[in-house]
Amino acid sequence: MTLAEKVKVARKNLNWTQSDLAICCGVTLRTIQRIEKGKVEPSAYTLGKLVDLLALEREEVAPNWQLSAPTSPKKSKLVASSSLFFSKKNHPKILFMFASIALISLATFWLASPNSVKAREGITEKVTLQTINCETETSCDFQLTVLTNEGVIQLQKTYGGTSYDKASAVLPISDGGYFLLGSTSSFGAGNYDILLIRTDEKGEIVWQKTYGGFFNEYGEKISLSDGVLTIEGLQQKCTTANVSNDCYLEKWKFSVDANGNLP
Repeated sequence: MTLAEKVKVARKNLNWTQSDLAICCGVTLRTIQRIEKGKVEPSAYTLGKLVDLLALEREEVAPNWQLSAPTSPKKSKLVASSSLFFSKKNHPKILFMFASIALISLATFWLASPNSVKAREGITEKVTLQTINCETETSCDFQLTVLTNEGVIQLQKTYGGTSYDKASAVLPISDGGYFLLGSTSSFGAGNYDILLIRTDEKGEIVWQKTYGGFFNEYGEKISLSDGVLTIEGLQQKCTTANVSNDCYLEKWKFSVDANGNLP
């Protein structure tokens, strides 16, 4: 049986439409149609999603294809000399630096407090969150774009790690920043986990959190009311200790505060 036939049979066994599968994989309906007709080969990322969602045997569909995510991101090196930095002549600078950090921390805490955050109203610009660079075999990322009504880019930022990060939803908030929701295999505890990022008005990350366990979780929707964020998505359940044919997806809905903390 070809990969195209296996995908089609497994999808029908789950009583999923091609549209259902396309949404869960984060690709277009036409892409799924072409994969099931054998007209195109799925990318490494899409193949990984098909294996997980349809509980296909990895060895059968891609015996020589590494579907696992890289686990060793590149680490930056610190080259400054600590002895020089902490010399006596630098003491005033050090005190000023720590005082500045303390003030920034207090300001960040106030901005991030649950009671101060609301969904932004009266938005005049166009805000989008999309997945980019996903056709490579190593990674894909989130991209936040803010456009004026005339189509001029006001803000454009990319987020992600060394592996696969898929965008789902963006929520502008009252302090000028944004909540970004999606799925990640770069961070977290499992193969895929829900990823929530909070940014400031310049798109810089204030914090990011992941939610999920050993199996796969996918973020889909986000809403904010009275300082409480509600996240909706899919959670993989398995009757065995590992991913198998007995795995299935079910809807998952939970709430966190505006700092991303679970109750």
